[in-house]
Amino acid sequence: MSDRRRVGAAGPVLLAVALAGAGACGEEELPATSQRGVPGGKKGGAAKKKDEAKAGSRRQARASAAAGAEAEPEPEVDQGPKRPPPTLDATSFVRRRDPFQGFVAAEPVQPEPDPIRAERKVELRQYSFEDLKLVAIVNTRRAGVRPRALFVAGDGYSGAVQQGQYFSSAEVLLAAVNRDYVEIEVVDEELAASLAMQRGERRALYLRNE
Repeated sequence: MSDRRRVGAAGPVLLAVALAGAGACGEEELPATSQRGVPGGKKGGAAKKKDEAKAGSRRQARASAAAGAEAEPEPEVDQGPKRPPPTLDATSFVRRRDPFQGFVAAEPVQPEPDPIRAERKVELRQYSFEDLKLVAIVNTRRAGVRPRALFVAGDGYSGAVQQGQYFSSAEVLLAAVNRDYVEIEVVDEELAASLAMQRGERRALYLRNE
């Protein structure tokens, strides 16, 4: 009788212990399943915040590195001593090419040679034109006789010059012989300048009876 009472009294106690043990076992297995990583599971709030903080730190570090690289100043280049500004004159642009001309090299311009005085017969060459004086005119109408003029130099020497001939050191042409005057013409440029005349210009010399 006493044994039955003990068994009956111990039954509820054993049942409670068994339920408590089963509950404890269930609670221990749940975290293990979560730690193994069941597919489709999500991280907890604390872990997610930790990962976001790490990612933000990495982004901030990269941005800081890029900003530092951009802000790094370049080394200064030594430009040497300062040169004075160039002075421009009329010859500064002599060698510059005309943009409106082609690249074909222009032929060098050859200076014109000095005109060679023609070899001709000149009367009274040893006297200057200013030293000769017109003293007589022979203008006849007879055939075969050319009109001519007589000139006298300062030393008293006289000489006749026919129409169409050159005379004096200036090589003046006796262009025409008229009744009381003759016409002279200068044919050389340099000689014309010495007589204050132009090439091809004519001048009249009148016969004066003194």
